[in-house]
Amino acid sequence: MPEIKIDAQNEVVQGRYANIVSVTAQEREIVIDFMAVVKAGGKEPHGQLVSRVFLNRFTARELSDLIRGVEQNWEKQRFDAPKPEEPKA
Repeated sequence: MPEIKIDAQNEVVQGRYANIVSVTAQEREIVIDFMAVVKAGGKEPHGQLVSRVFLNRFTARELSDLIRGVEQNWEKQRFDAPKPEEPKA
């Protein structure tokens, strides 16, 4: 596979916070909406759409598999890793 140079604007690299995600299927694409909902100062919760991503079905499947693998690897490292020995007094 040839090397591909990826350009990114600084505001994209910084990222956005999302604590809710919605995934819907259309005829040719999967649509992922990332949203942030905050409750501040006793006011009613307020939500904002942070980003909307359209993926073809092939890329959506790759993303799903990748997320599942990363999560499984994290859990294995976190919970299955041997615990460090306690120092002997």
